[in-house]
Amino acid sequence: MKFFLENYGCTLNQAQGEMIATSLISQGNQLVGELESADSVLISTCVVIKHTEDKMKTRIDELKRQGKEVIVSGCLTHPQSKGVRRMDFSTSYGTLPILKEGDLSVGIPIAEGCDGGCSFCISRIARGRLKSFEEEKILWKINEMVAKGAKEIRLTALDTASYGQDNSKTLSDLIDKIVSLEGDFKIRIGMMEPENASSIIDELIEVMKSEKVYRFLHIPFQSGDPLILRKMGRQYKIEKFFDVVRKFRNAFPTGILSTDVIVGFPYESVEGLKATADAVKEVRPEILNVTKYSPRPGTAAYGWKIPPTNQTAQWSQILNEIHRDVSERSLRRFVGKETEIRLMELGKNGAFLGRDQDYHPVIIKTGKLGEKKRVKIVNSSQFYLIAK
Repeated sequence: MKFFLENYGCTLNQAQGEMIATSLISQGNQLVGELESADSVLISTCVVIKHTEDKMKTRIDELKRQGKEVIVSGCLTHPQSKGVRRMDFSTSYGTLPILKEGDLSVGIPIAEGCDGGCSFCISRIARGRLKSFEEEKILWKINEMVAKGAKEIRLTALDTASYGQDNSKTLSDLIDKIVSLEGDFKIRIGMMEPENASSIIDELIEVMKSEKVYRFLHIPFQSGDPLILRKMGRQYKIEKFFDVVRKFRNAFPTGILSTDVIVGFPYESVEGLKATADAVKEVRPEILNVTKYSPRPGTAAYGWKIPPTNQTAQWSQILNEIHRDVSERSLRRFVGKETEIRLMELGKNGAFLGRDQDYHPVIIKTGKLGEKKRVKIVNSSQFYLIAK
């Protein structure tokens, strides 16, 4: 069988899609680079919001009309129709992700599923309960991918901080073992929930002091309103999120904080929006992902009355405007400073995108992929630094 891979969604989803592709290759199938020459298409799906799920279903129908067999993985759990079959990730964890030519970053899943109880989350339903993968297999994968040329290892899960809760391990212990591996690479730790992050943050900060770990923390708080957090089924008070961020900022003043919020959740009010805006102003995240609430069938919150669409759009705009100012101010403070970066991706017009120890995106005109460079920051924008 000749098959083509289409990957959608988060880093976890894409890494799992690549591992399933590797599993198919090991069974004698051929991965092709062009859709036209494929008999089948492996599509790693995302359904985090309704718009994305509709896009996935439309794409599957398009592929079927082209006469392709469709193999579905990821979070679309019920693709039951003629010409479609499902392949679960659990069948392929013993394989490696694909590292395409020119790629220096690779996602390594460390756990599947989640034991949280968020009332809005379809991913938890699609992926089941928490299952942490064995340390030995994770370390083996990282060793192999570094040997193949990977320079950035992205540890992924629905909640990386929950790693080991089902087998008496911890994320910080895992990272401590990873940084002891030989090779020139760095780790980017994936998203973690405040409740679980708070229990390991002290140990995590210690292992993050290694030069092999980016000073990068992705920790969603979703809402600053205590009422909304309870309705969302979030297992923490906003003060716990603030505490984790404070410890991270104290340890790494120039590190990057990434966080997520949901606007337009049922029962949200103007006062709730203000509490969320105040939280953004307090923690001043370098990255803010604002998502408009999308009811998902099968979740506890499905069917709850939501605010008007125009109101949600206005609230989203308000938060994005606040963040625009935060981001620009954060990046501007680095102008005139020198730092070391590694060139990780090709940018526009022949330029390169590099990353420093804090994971800041840095644009530079000359160099080659994988190269380390000592640079001076000469300008900044809302999203990146400019160097020479």
